[in-house]
Amino acid sequence: MNIYRLAGKFEDMKRSAVRHSLIQINDSGSMKVEECRKIIRFDENTIELELARGTVTITGLDMKMKSFSEHGIIITGSLHSIGFDDSRKV
Repeated sequence: MNIYRLAGKFEDMKRSAVRHSLIQINDSGSMKVEECRKIIRFDENTIELELARGTVTITGLDMKMKSFSEHGIIITGSLHSIGFDDSRKV
């Protein structure tokens, strides 16, 4: 078996094992979302993320993505609201 295909299957298995996410909002106007699977939509007023148990939509002004890694995503800006939708369970 190809080592890259094996590594890809291992990453898929790790992602499917994670069934929770952690969202942390700081006073400074930043937000960290751990275990984000992918960015569905991103512009300066709306960010939509796919999490293990559905999607989260963050709205605000001047939203910026500071970092995105396997550890999570950091978002800054003037946060106004956060909405959850678990009807599209992934």
